[in-house]
Amino acid sequence: MTGEDNTRFSPFKEFNTSVSDWFTNFSLVDFEESIAGKSGARFLDENSNKIVSYITIGLAVILGLFGSSEFFTIDGLLAMESSTTDSVLNDGRVISFSDSLLYSIISAITLIFAWWVTLTVLIKLTFRKNLSNALLGFTTAWIIFIVTRGLSHFILIEADWVVVWANRDLVMMGQLMKEQMTQSPGSAMCLDVNDCYGINQNFRLWWTTYLTCVLFGAAYGTSDKNPLKFVFGFGILAGIVTLIAINPTEVSYNSDVVLRKILICVAITYATFAASFYYSSNSEEYLVNRFRSYLTIYAVSIFFFAIIIMDPPEFVKKLAELAGGNPAQSFSDEIIAGTAVPSTMDKLAGNGIEASQWGGLFVNLIVATAGCVLGFGIGVVLAFGRQSELPLFKVPSVMLIELVRSGPLICWLYFAVFMMPDLMDPFYDAEDIIRMLLMFGIFGGCYIAEVLRGGLQAVDSGQKEAAMALGLSPIQTKLTVELPNAVRTTLPSIVSVFIGLWKDTTLLFIVNILDFFKLAKDLPNTDLRFLGDFLEPLYVTAVVFWVFAFYLSRLSMGIEKNLGLVKEGGGEMA
Repeated sequence: MTGEDNTRFSPFKEFNTSVSDWFTNFSLVDFEESIAGKSGARFLDENSNKIVSYITIGLAVILGLFGSSEFFTIDGLLAMESSTTDSVLNDGRVISFSDSLLYSIISAITLIFAWWVTLTVLIKLTFRKNLSNALLGFTTAWIIFIVTRGLSHFILIEADWVVVWANRDLVMMGQLMKEQMTQSPGSAMCLDVNDCYGINQNFRLWWTTYLTCVLFGAAYGTSDKNPLKFVFGFGILAGIVTLIAINPTEVSYNSDVVLRKILICVAITYATFAASFYYSSNSEEYLVNRFRSYLTIYAVSIFFFAIIIMDPPEFVKKLAELAGGNPAQSFSDEIIAGTAVPSTMDKLAGNGIEASQWGGLFVNLIVATAGCVLGFGIGVVLAFGRQSELPLFKVPSVMLIELVRSGPLICWLYFAVFMMPDLMDPFYDAEDIIRMLLMFGIFGGCYIAEVLRGGLQAVDSGQKEAAMALGLSPIQTKLTVELPNAVRTTLPSIVSVFIGLWKDTTLLFIVNILDFFKLAKDLPNTDLRFLGDFLEPLYVTAVVFWVFAFYLSRLSMGIEKNLGLVKEGGGEMA
């Protein structure tokens, strides 16, 4: 290994050094000038400038803590906290002390920031030096305060989040899928066995989750980032997920079981990350790259595994029977009565969760993944087909690309619902969601094909000629030389298509698929207590979709860095 790679063995030293350097190099005046602009007061020298900076901070803190409508126009921390504590809203809810205090602290911090910028501009006469910087800093600071105060007031004071807590498992899986995963003998929801579904199918989703955790940890272990960033970052993510899962508010499942399985996921992720990080740190670069290619194949396999394990085809059931499984549905009465407990092989030999019963966020994730996985494969085939000189490959590729790109996605979704069954029924009787998977794959593939076509055209002809001179066949040249270079060049555009496909899954509700957005939109109608609480679920939906889109964007930037590409522009690093 090279000297540069040795830094992977000293993450704590690297982290401590970076933190120490930040504190050492921090300058209050420079930070102040970057926000509020340079001072325009001629009476201030270097020492007095620092003193005035501390004075403005002190005044801003006083205004943020003690300001009130009587004296300073804007309520300070103490005034805000006293006005909201134990307040009774129109719907009868009482604002707790903790929510009131948190709202007040968040608002006060941004208020202090706004007053600090304002006082700095006024006292140091920043507008004399640069009027535009002064106005920009002043306006931005107060906009931040107004927006933050409004959002925190809605989140902590006005909103009634019980509608979300009471249906968190519903929006994740849908009603039918939820019943098969939570309402089985032995669960908290089945005090009366007559109300039990019978066979607990939640292992199917957890198996996919475990495999995804393996991929997650192993992939991050191969990156060049400081491992502490992943350790702390994933720990925070796991903590948030755990708090959401075990929150006792309106819980409708056995939270102890869920907590145990989340801890298993965390352990698997950290273990695979440590193993992958150790291997990558002690292996040659070509071996690490080969390992990354294996992870790519593994990621694609997880997608197909998820579909197969949720609704196993007949050959999987037959294999489970050969392994000693007895279809669980054959003795469902005994299972419901509690006299028999099916094994995993018994469940695999029986029926799974039909695609028609899938719902919630799971549908959005599986459909978006289909658009990415199937779409990329279809896109590669269509891109090479469009470049082919043989009309047998070129004409169908061009026709399909132009046909699909000429119509909006919603039209193709209606086509998949009403017309595709007539085309597929002679060969395969697919459920609606399965047809959505195929349509998203085709739709995404056509757009990715055009993106890749641009990348293929940018490949230097010398590389292709060199590959042919080395004895590579045309197919080998395309797969080992042209395609990797095209992907490197067009990676940001490909990720943009993936992000678009993820957001486009919200259109599923129009064709009556019970996806995350549709379930969230209809939550106020599930209980008379929640009538009128339609904003809260929609805000949660917006946050969820933004988080996934943002993660895809950051992941793309990390991959570009590992490939040796500049973050911006996509060109080669010097």
